[in-house]
Amino acid sequence: MKKRMICVISIVIVLLGIGYLKRIKELKSYPSAVEDTSVETLAMSLEEGEEGLEEIVKVGSKEAILYSKASTKSTELAEINRGELLKLVATENQWYQVITNDGDEGYVSKNASQIITRTKQEIPSSLEGATIVLNPGHGGDDTGAISNNDLIYEKEVTLETVEVIKTALEEKGSTVILTREDDVAGDLADICTVSQQNEADIFISLHYDSSENMNEATGTTTYYYYEAYADLAEAVNQSLSETLPLQNRGIDYGNYQVLRENTQPALLLELGYMNSDHDLEIFNTDDYQMQVAKALIEGLTEYFQMVQNA
Repeated sequence: MKKRMICVISIVIVLLGIGYLKRIKELKSYPSAVEDTSVETLAMSLEEGEEGLEEIVKVGSKEAILYSKASTKSTELAEINRGELLKLVATENQWYQVITNDGDEGYVSKNASQIITRTKQEIPSSLEGATIVLNPGHGGDDTGAISNNDLIYEKEVTLETVEVIKTALEEKGSTVILTREDDVAGDLADICTVSQQNEADIFISLHYDSSENMNEATGTTTYYYYEAYADLAEAVNQSLSETLPLQNRGIDYGNYQVLRENTQPALLLELGYMNSDHDLEIFNTDDYQMQVAKALIEGLTEYFQMVQNA
């Protein structure tokens, strides 16, 4: 009887041992719950993430340093503008591996940045059904640039222009959202939020420029921040150049918050100089604003078609 009991106990111990070893093997195949997310783990989580969402990295309220490795002792590759959005490659301990707008790849500290999500969107094939967010520059106490006779404020002209564009786009079947509809000030971060929350297919901020001295500059300029939207800027600017009577100054990189912190395709247009008597006489008219609307419709249509045919 005693021998039989010993035999049974031995069998149980062996079975328990096999089960324990199997469990250890399973645990080793997964990262520890208290361990920092590895490169491989993040890649898996992104593949299994919520469909239609994309994780990106946003730099904090101060500039961040891009390092060559996940260490402050590694080479400093670049300084990244505050609020800039970066492509997320992976997470490694207390660092994000990213690709910047300039195409540099490296690491930024989690203390200097954060992960945000945005909706992955297909570029529409036409203006019909597209969502366009228009931002009339300035407002409230922020008058923007002022005419040489101190009678006309940029904030007034931008709102008038946007209202004409809105009507024209709606006639083409677009949904148009304005970041302000009257003379109120708007926080720049909130303006970017309006663009993201409405999942804008295109965001355009409209302004009228000013030079250091009266009557020394003239013309329009199209600004973009992210290289991904250079083609958008080119298409819109080409249409402005062909349609408007003012000199076209081309496209340019613009380090503006409403572009830099905007998760949606974004442009900023300067449509003439407030302190140029020549420009003001031309753009402060209903006819000019209709021409701007026409140019935007043609430029956006050209861009949508170009992307579809690519």
